[in-house]
Amino acid sequence: MTEGSEPALWRWQHGGSTSAPLTLEPMAFAAIPGWRDDDHAEALACYLRSAALGPNLPHPAGDAAGLLAEREAARRFFEAHFQPCRINAEPGLLTSYFEPVLKGSRTRSPAFPVPVYRRPPDLALLPPAHPLAAQGLSAARATAAGFEPYFTRGEIKAGALEDRECALLYLADAVDAFIMHVQGSGVVELDDGTCARLTFDGKNGHPYTSISKWLIAQGKLAVEDAHLDGLKAWLRAEPGREAVLAENRSYIFFRELDAGAAGPRGSSGVDLYPGRSLATDPAFHPAGTPLWVSAPDLVFQGKPFHRLAIAQDTGSAIKGPQRGDIFAGTGHAAGESAGAVRHSCDFIVLQPSC
Repeated sequence: MTEGSEPALWRWQHGGSTSAPLTLEPMAFAAIPGWRDDDHAEALACYLRSAALGPNLPHPAGDAAGLLAEREAARRFFEAHFQPCRINAEPGLLTSYFEPVLKGSRTRSPAFPVPVYRRPPDLALLPPAHPLAAQGLSAARATAAGFEPYFTRGEIKAGALEDRECALLYLADAVDAFIMHVQGSGVVELDDGTCARLTFDGKNGHPYTSISKWLIAQGKLAVEDAHLDGLKAWLRAEPGREAVLAENRSYIFFRELDAGAAGPRGSSGVDLYPGRSLATDPAFHPAGTPLWVSAPDLVFQGKPFHRLAIAQDTGSAIKGPQRGDIFAGTGHAAGESAGAVRHSCDFIVLQPSC
């Protein structure tokens, strides 16, 4: 949230916490390294997907087609309606995520044994003041006696939801299913020749645990092998992988998007745009906020990473004013790009100027 301060200086504070306020220093667009070299028409196409989310987000006057057709016109739109502000904080961290493509069926069989569950009707968000929230839970099972911790990943894998008619469809591979849980979305190529696009629809409320970090801490996986392909290879070779996966007690539920969806859907409700949609901490960056993201040591999909991105998603591990997770796209190539991203970064916030 913003608080009044000196002229032309904004101070943001993290969700009303008692930590030191975050200062934003206004700057000129001309002072942003690489600003004029970006594809602003692509950034504007992404921005327009979420421009209706907030009453203070500027909208192009008239038909936006002209702006989208010409980079310079799109750049002038951002320059006319926004004030760039440098975040005065330590450099942050940029990671990346993607939408995997998996094999599945709407019918369970030996070839497709792994269920994907829709959101159960007894799953409810916890009130912030509830004692279970103090234990780190964000959701729970609503019962006649009150809230109870929801089933963990291990309990669900053992059959806790088997008789509840919650199965949405079935996947061929348990490791691929786990990766889809971590990414929060997926395209499932069904055995009847059709496809289903799945998106996040809630979690069981237990905190997320990184299996890669857990394996490194246990001495089971080398740091240099803790990328997506390395993790998948270790899990596929490990007979006891289910016990390892259960170390992440968090479990994701999905729903199916309509056939017209242009991509997976972020937490803000809009279809994500490859290379432009950014998961951020909503305590600092409201949905729809344009952010110039600079990661000097990162070459992403063939280009140095200095670009305008739009806050359109969130994530349980995305915390802090300069913490971002860039959406890489769909499929194996996007997964390879995403798996290589873990770089220091800086944000410049574009605040509406009127």
